[in-house]
Formats: sequence, C-alpha cells, structure tokens
Amino acid sequence: MKCQQADSYVCPASGSDLQVDVVSSVGDEVITGTLRNKANFLFSITDGIPDLTWPPVLNESDAQTRRSYEEMAQEYDRYAGLPFVTYHSDENAVREHMVDLLELPPNANVLEIGCGTGRGAIHLARRLGDAGRLFLQEISPSLLAVAAKKLQAHSIVAEFSLANGSYLPFRDNFFDAAHHFGGINTFSEISRCLSELARVVKPGGKVVIGDEGLGPWLRETEMGRIMTNSNPLLKCEPPLHLLPTTATEVQLEYIMMGAFYIIGFRVSASQPQPDYHVQIPSARGGSHWTRYHGQLEGVSDDAKRLAHQARAKAGLSMHDWLEQAVCEVANKQLSDKRS
Repeated sequence: MKCQQADSYVCPASGSDLQVDVVSSVGDEVITGTLRNKANFLFSITDGIPDLTWPPVLNESDAQTRRSYEEMAQEYDRYAGLPFVTYHSDENAVREHMVDLLELPPNANVLEIGCGTGRGAIHLARRLGDAGRLFLQEISPSLLAVAAKKLQAHSIVAEFSLANGSYLPFRDNFFDAAHHFGGINTFSEISRCLSELARVVKPGGKVVIGDEGLGPWLRETEMGRIMTNSNPLLKCEPPLHLLPTTATEVQLEYIMMGAFYIIGFRVSASQPQPDYHVQIPSARGGSHWTRYHGQLEGVSDDAKRLAHQARAKAGLSMHDWLEQAVCEVANKQLSDKRS
C-alpha cells in the first residue's frame, strides 16, 4: 500500500477516517503496519496489502468462499477459462465488452471487487493506461497475491486490498466506475454489496456486474437441465430486485449462450423524484399525489351518483368539484361554530 493512498481507505464498519501506523516501508510503499479506526480497532497491513475485511468474523457462506478460494488459488487459472470454452465464448472479447459498458472517462479511478487472480483486471489496466488508477479488492489473500503478481507487468498504478465486497472500505463517491464478474451469486449480502458499489461510485458513474444465471427461456431445455446439474449456480436469477434506488439506466444482458447475465446501471445522486403534482386532465382530475394521499372515507352509491352529476353540470373534474365542495361545507361549519 502506498502511503499517499492511505486516505483512500475508510473504516468499512463506520465509514470514518483511518490512521496509518507504519512498521516498515520501502520508499512510499508501506510493507507492514496497521490502519486504526476511531475505536482503536486495528486493520493489518501485510506484504503491502491492507486487510480491511469486515465483519471480523465473516458470515459462514462468505467464510466458506474464502476457504475454497484459498485452497484452489494456485490452480484457479486452470479452471477459470472452462465456462468460456463450454459456451463457445472468447474470454477476452467478453471481458472487453464489460469494460466497454463501464464507459470509462479519461484518467478514470476504477474499482474491481472480487478480482480473483486478475483475469479481468488486466483488461481494465490496459484500458486505463498510465493515467488511470485501479483498486482491486478480493476476499481471498491467496487469489489477491496471484493478481498482484500479474499486474506487475503493467505500468498502471494499482492498489490492492482484502475486504468483504458488502462492506467496502472506501469513501463515498470515490470512484468513476466499479466492476465485478463471476462471484456475486455466492455473496451472503448481495443487496448490501450493490448498495455499497453505488455508494462508492460518483453520481453519473457506471456499475457493471455479472455472474452465472441461465436465461429463463433456457432453464427447462435439455441444455438447462444438463448444465444446472453440473453447476447449480446457473439457477440463480439476476438480482435486479436488489438494486439500490439510486440505480438508473439499468440494463440486463445475457451473454455466453445465455448462461451468464450482466447488469449495468448508472449511479444517480438520489432516488427517483417524479413530479407528483402534475394535474391530470381527465374527468377524475387531481394529481398523482392527491389520488394517493387525498382519499377520504368512502361514500354511498347515491352520494357518488349525485357527486358525478353535480361535477358534470359544473364542468369540473371530480377532484376540483370535491375540493370546492368539501372546502365550502367545511369552512361554513367551522365558521358557524365560531359564531
């Protein structure tokens, strides 16, 4: 971890600033040390990589994922290309397409979570060049070590951290874009992860994620039955229902013969705010707001019939007639009480 990048990180639990305590360093590179939060909880820095994993005791599914990747880290790349071969897909083309979807601006600051052994990071690094910054996060120390070794061949400034993708140790609006491919189905808190990705990306920036998940038109086919028998994760649905309310321009795409999905969205500064008060030019009248919030107690069929006749004779919408009639009667009764 470069000392000058220390202020890029915040406590993944509270979002507060962290203090860096250097034990050993080489130039600007912190080799060992700690990052301390306001409650004096220490996050270690080992071999130049900060461990900002939160919570300290992972949920069992996340802990199992970490154990599995630790066991297979050195063999991971032998198997990682299998899905692309299975579905007659060019891995480089698939990964380049996902980078395209990020719509990276010049000198972009980009986050990849669950970077694995860096198979996708290489494509991000090439696209960013010398001017950009790339932050790579992974929950498995051994996978991250492989990724770090791969990225040494590229001149881009890359920062590595161990962290839980659902508790990101970065400031709000810190990145221009964020990316993940091939793991979110197994996250224990998918909704929180998606909200975290939206939190750390600037308004207007893109988030692009993807994972296994057969298109619904394929699930009951022979292909669907054979492939889900081999890999049950192919039964997973794209988590559209878990997107944060700040997601806009949402796109869903199925790739690799329909076996994998990609979700892309642009981050908005706030959740959608329609104009609830637009007046609706109809016999009923009113606005979206008054139709939802302005309902009073129900009336009898006779009262409803009379109201419709009266509003038609007056040439008013039902909303305007009721507004006038209710206010007139209410004001009269209130005035009579005062006198």
